[in-house]
Amino acid sequence: MLLLINIRLVQLTLLFLLLAIPISGRSSVDRTGDRILGRWLFPTKGSSVDVFRIGDRYFARVAEVDHAGQKNYGLAKDKIIITNLAFDGENWSNGEMIHPKTGTHLDVELTMENPQALTVTIYKGIKFLHKRFVMTRVG
Repeated sequence: MLLLINIRLVQLTLLFLLLAIPISGRSSVDRTGDRILGRWLFPTKGSSVDVFRIGDRYFARVAEVDHAGQKNYGLAKDKIIITNLAFDGENWSNGEMIHPKTGTHLDVELTMENPQALTVTIYKGIKFLHKRFVMTRVG
């Protein structure tokens, strides 16, 4: 009798574990966070970045560089300038932006007001002192 109860308990535990693990291996938060993926133009519209995901983190690599982006900001094609953004269900935060010209490491947070506009907020330690700009989706 005790053996039967133990077997039943093991079966129920396994069933609970199977139901608790998402079948796709990705949660709905991951898929929602993927809205950010793709190519985005800087405000000057001459340079752009490709946003991609590795695991549960998001990154941005310089895709195209115009003369002004190279001269004023030190942009270089294929250079990764944003790393380790985490999606919290609403925003992408806790990332780091490496200023391509100075090498300064800055905190970065991204918000998406609509599917075509991505607001980038960069700051150094204190969010109150920040710079904000909007990138637009290519295509």
